Amino acid sequence: MKRALVASLAALLIGAPTANAAEKAIWGPLELPGGGSAFETYKDLGVDTYQVGLSFATTVPQRPANPGDPNDPAYRWPPSLDEAAAAAAANGINLAILVTQSPGWANGGRSELHAPDAKAFADFMAAASKRYPTVRRWMIWGEPNRADRFLPNEPNSPVGPRAYARILDAAYGSLKAVSPRNIVIGGMTWTGGDVKPAPFMKFMRLPNGRPPRLDWFGHNPFPFRFPNLRELAIRDGWRDISDLDVFSRQLRRTYGPRAKFWLSEFLVLSDKPSDEFLLFVSRAQQARWLRASYAIADSLDSVAGLGWLSLLDQPERNPGAGSNWGLLTETGAAKPAYAAFRSAPSEQFRPVVRAPRTVTRSALRRRGLAVKVRPRTAGRVIVELRRGKRRLGRATSRVPAGATRTIVVRSRTARGGRVTSVVRTSRGATVRRSTVVR
Repeated sequence: MKRALVASLAALLIGAPTANAAEKAIWGPLELPGGGSAFETYKDLGVDTYQVGLSFATTVPQRPANPGDPNDPAYRWPPSLDEAAAAAAANGINLAILVTQSPGWANGGRSELHAPDAKAFADFMAAASKRYPTVRRWMIWGEPNRADRFLPNEPNSPVGPRAYARILDAAYGSLKAVSPRNIVIGGMTWTGGDVKPAPFMKFMRLPNGRPPRLDWFGHNPFPFRFPNLRELAIRDGWRDISDLDVFSRQLRRTYGPRAKFWLSEFLVLSDKPSDEFLLFVSRAQQARWLRASYAIADSLDSVAGLGWLSLLDQPERNPGAGSNWGLLTETGAAKPAYAAFRSAPSEQFRPVVRAPRTVTRSALRRRGLAVKVRPRTAGRVIVELRRGKRRLGRATSRVPAGATRTIVVRSRTARGGRVTSVVRTSRGATVRRSTVVR
């Protein structure tokens, strides 16, 4: 009885939970220039998730006798992926694997871009999940809305999305059978493509007319303009990072009110264009664009994570080649974007926040709302009390890492209803807690 009472009081203290903020993800090498593990750098940056690729075609070039068994002799698991899985686990970083390409034996002797037999792909995904049991994030193919990445594909046609839907749904079933904790990330579109992201999501249907199963919808929202949700959506189904609010509405009409995006790749080049991307800005502006993009991801509950491509600039092997998309130069020197990424909100630094579930109007006016915050990094804590977009009150305090501080936000609001405590800490993901004013 006493335990039940204590549990009830604790439940009253903790404000109504909200969805987790966006994870901070990255693509990059296992080693830094000159040697040494890159994972110390990823840890310093506050990376939540490290992303890496896995080729179905090169991992199993010949048909395995026991395709669901990762120890079948036909499998040639890449040592670099074994190393990445071990390093990520040792540093408390999630690993997300992008599986792409298909061997000829699984796709009728066609190119590696062609959709494989759904069962063969599902068997491979099951074997991969068994090989890497600590991995929970699985991305299915890369940018299948492009004909140079996935076949069959025809401009503005449902042919590609429907072929993709079959392998995605099969992969979902096999990955969940290995572990219900596996997170299956489908879609994996990019800003443009032969089939633009908005129609690709619309066309992505199984033979029974239903959307394929997935946990998160993957998208690479490469920008055409400075990241800002106030920008008008680009016409004809293009979707860059400034269109995420519009794209989120389509996602949730399709997959329900709790559906989320996994934004695997985002970047803006510094200094010069490349043979891959024409848009570029100065190094200082690259940092500014990065900060704005992670602020957008942190502000939207429809975003599960945002990944930066990449840690290092590419070397310029010949004129026009090489992309300056890194947080570090090709030799390992930090650019302004490094500090910007490091300070961007991270789930691993998400503060612990408690707020009352209910408060009376008179108590709110007289004493304010007492919000308990335990930040994971030292620095300034900001607590705002909001009703919708209107700010009702604000309070700040400097709090040591790991210490719990009660911060009182005062408001003279006379209205009842629901208000939200919005808590921001140094490097931590924003936390929102809901309180009912009676």
